[in-house]
Amino acid sequence: MNKINWGEIALHSEIEYSKARGGNPTKHKNFIHIYSKQVPYSGDYNRAVGVKISDYKSFEKVVEEVEKIHREKKLDKPGRYDIYPPAMKEKNWQGYLSKRGYNIHTVVFFCSRSFYKSIPEEIKLYLPSKNEYIKWCYEKQNLRSYFDEEYFNLIKPSQSNFIKIFKPYWLIEKDMIKGWVYCANLGECCRLFEVEIKEEFRGCGLGTILLNAIRNEAGKQNAKYVLLSTGESLRKFYEKAGFIDRMYKKFSHKIESYGVI
Repeated sequence: MNKINWGEIALHSEIEYSKARGGNPTKHKNFIHIYSKQVPYSGDYNRAVGVKISDYKSFEKVVEEVEKIHREKKLDKPGRYDIYPPAMKEKNWQGYLSKRGYNIHTVVFFCSRSFYKSIPEEIKLYLPSKNEYIKWCYEKQNLRSYFDEEYFNLIKPSQSNFIKIFKPYWLIEKDMIKGWVYCANLGECCRLFEVEIKEEFRGCGLGTILLNAIRNEAGKQNAKYVLLSTGESLRKFYEKAGFIDRMYKKFSHKIESYGVI
């Protein structure tokens, strides 16, 4: 595992994620910008990845370039900066970015080998059809306070394309969806997004069961490793589940970030 360039794999998976959302990557000197013609929003659809910075000054330069692109293409202004591994301590970034009106989220990349591990017989991993998924996605979004019908209809085509690559898997027990994860086979690695257990079912060990089930699935797809990103607050959970922070170990000696804007 030590010989694998986890930074390149992480960056490749971020690009593939955005491309699956309908984005087109363009390489710049210190970042790669993803542009989606269909959706004017920032975040998953329009953003910069592979951001290389060393200090506040270089960060400001990247911000200026990215915001210029967004103005020219009439896109939303980026509202969040993901930094991984942090070029500076998060507390320094917090004060600095809050003055600019931004939020910061320090991202940790974890990896694990795929393997076979038995899960309870009454629990299964289920791959829904496109129609099942779209219906479920609509209902899930509708339960959230920020749901917007027009927005959902706008992203619906890209959602259909997205799940061709980042397949949605449901964790089902007693005919109830209790959790889900998106998984893309990118060759040697499977990349996971949105590992989630419904709030009312948390604290019962289902998160670990979901991770074991999807690692079993990755092994069936001949992937050697599983890669995911998460916040620092979930570090202990993923380490307990057998995931290793390879990105930080490899890049912590460099004053450089592989972040997302």
